[in-house]
Amino acid sequence: METHNIHIGGRTYPMTLEVDEVNKVQEAARLVDRHIATLKSQYAISDRIDLMAMAALQIAAQTGSSPSKVSSPSSESSTFDWPVDRMDQLLLRIQEVLAR
Repeated sequence: METHNIHIGGRTYPMTLEVDEVNKVQEAARLVDRHIATLKSQYAISDRIDLMAMAALQIAAQTGSSPSKVSSPSSESSTFDWPVDRMDQLLLRIQEVLAR
């Protein structure tokens, strides 16, 4: 396990990750940031927390409709294979960091 700084929405979150998780978590953070950027450009929302919540909701809704795929809002339309239980664990870790 190693501690890595994960950047989401202009903030840094220290996370303890397994070596094989690092690239997936960093890619997930980039996905969230792309969702945030898309939302920010489409709506007159500047509150970081609102943008992060809306991005999380969009990603969760996509995951709910197709449990193993999450797609990017950008024109790249890339997809990532994510087991839902692993995503839930990562979201809990992020919530723990936010609660500090």
